[in-house]
Amino acid sequence: MFNAAYRFPALPKATPSVPISEKVLLSLSAAIELDEAHLHPGELEVLNRRKQPQAKREYLSSRYFIKTLAQRLFPQYAQAPLTSWQSVFNEQERALQLFIDGQLLDINVVISHSHGHIAVAITQGQQSLLGVDIEKRDANRRFEKLAAHFYPEVEARDIGNNVDTFFRVWTLKEAYAKAAKQSISTLLSQPILPLLERCPAQVYCQQWRQFDLSLITAKTEVEVIRLAPAAAGE
Repeated sequence: MFNAAYRFPALPKATPSVPISEKVLLSLSAAIELDEAHLHPGELEVLNRRKQPQAKREYLSSRYFIKTLAQRLFPQYAQAPLTSWQSVFNEQERALQLFIDGQLLDINVVISHSHGHIAVAITQGQQSLLGVDIEKRDANRRFEKLAAHFYPEVEARDIGNNVDTFFRVWTLKEAYAKAAKQSISTLLSQPILPLLERCPAQVYCQQWRQFDLSLITAKTEVEVIRLAPAAAGE
């Protein structure tokens, strides 16, 4: 049971009549087995620097999801080979940028991954406020000690022995950090609720499988798009 202060609306159902350019497209999935055929040569270099099999699988899946969602936002490029799309993380801008044939697209892309599962959120407009995070809920994790050490006293008190609230605070802070293009390390010691109150954006939260999800966006339309087979029982 969540602390009531950290309850936010669940993801809304998309309105079919709203243009796709006004929506946030969101994909939630386990990482899937893919080969490297959809990667741009620059992305292949990034992949080869990853050593762990799960990290490689998450990278391959997230790039496939990013490009497939982008094809929906830019139908004029729907027939372009996936190898012509390239995702590049801009360290200075703290943003994941997407290019096609070397041309930078006006798109905001945010990803999160946890325990082999991936969330990808994209929308048109590089300056559009957007942040997403997923985290696997784990009651065996020493979350009370972590909250007391990293979070301000008010949040540690709000969390108490409630594992769901701990992970909700965590995903909210991670999503806010991505939306505000700040380092998560600068936010851990700050209460998240006052920051969200001053943030000109919508906040959506819900549990998905064993994960907690937080999405922060300036747009009110969110369309969840399934790009991989659903897990049994979902």
